[in-house]
Amino acid sequence: MVNSSATFPIFGASDSSQDFLARARVLAAEEHVSLPKYLAGMLKHALRGHDLSKVRFYQDGSGDTYYEPVLDKLYEETMAASAAGLSYRCKTAEEGLALLKKWKEEAVSEIKK
Repeated sequence: MVNSSATFPIFGASDSSQDFLARARVLAAEEHVSLPKYLAGMLKHALRGHDLSKVRFYQDGSGDTYYEPVLDKLYEETMAASAAGLSYRCKTAEEGLALLKKWKEEAVSEIKK
């Protein structure tokens, strides 16, 4: 497991609490969240033992976070399911809507049986 405190970006600051807070404010501004949301998000992932250099914030200002390795794993699983023919990928919205319409018609015909 990665040492979370070693990867916490603001621990690169000096021992001064003022430097710590100044660095945290800069990083929070880069992530478009408030300082309390930034610290809370990082603390949440630190307690889980995550590599904090891979924690990202959604860019809507909500303070919600995601952990890149989890997304990488989901992507790999999705691609494996797609390769196995267990999922569908539509290239256009029209193709997706046509597929949904087909499934709806199949479901209605099954119900009517």
